[in-house]
Amino acid sequence: MADRPPFEDLYREFLGRIYAYVRSQVGTSADAEDITAQVFMNAFHAYARFEVRNTTPAAWLFRIARNATLDHFRAQGRRDRLRRTIEHQPMAEEDPAGKAEDRIQYRALLAQVAELPERQRDAISLRHSGLSFDEVGKLMDCSEDAAKMLYHRAVRALRTSLPEEAP
Repeated sequence: MADRPPFEDLYREFLGRIYAYVRSQVGTSADAEDITAQVFMNAFHAYARFEVRNTTPAAWLFRIARNATLDHFRAQGRRDRLRRTIEHQPMAEEDPAGKAEDRIQYRALLAQVAELPERQRDAISLRHSGLSFDEVGKLMDCSEDAAKMLYHRAVRALRTSLPEEAP
């Protein structure tokens, strides 16, 4: 099919974004690497059936990534997911005091995200992986407006649950 880009181009274009999305969902870079490899292996095997007119390459790949991540969690159990999410650490900063404060805030945010309903968590993660609301809606089997609503409700819930910063 002429509309479909070569798979190698999709791999180069989306590898970093898919890895970042998966890494935001799992606790270790090793798990993220394994799942990302599985995503592209699954995509490669299904590429002959991919039709550009039905969805964007990004939405198609992120659907595969989301499913692979959910499969991983089903295998590991929900309790392990919550533990890994809370223990997930941000990248190191140059200032040790600032790094410690950032880590505390990041853990608090991740703990609050973990408390959100699953569909709101998915909307936040997918949207922050660079997908449009239309793509998020397609991945989550809902309308673009419903995806926006899920995302904005999640953001509102996070704003109300996190403590205000001191001026």
